[in-house]
Amino acid sequence: MAQVFSSMGEAADRKMNDLADASRQKFDRFKSKSLEEVLSDCGAWMRSNTGRMVIGAIATALLASIFLRRSKD
Repeated sequence: MAQVFSSMGEAADRKMNDLADASRQKFDRFKSKSLEEVLSDCGAWMRSNTGRMVIGAIATALLASIFLRRSKD
């Protein structure tokens, strides 16, 4: 049984290292871009994911209204 947990821990460690490496690579690419390139990329992502943007805006408005309503009480 201990071997199972050991191999699960090793697998989790490998996944975390892979995730950290991928995050570092994406961050390095992000640092090398200018502000105009970042804004252009964001605009392109928003145009290609309109549904996600609408759902995110609705969820944000709902949460804001809940928090604002609670603060008045």
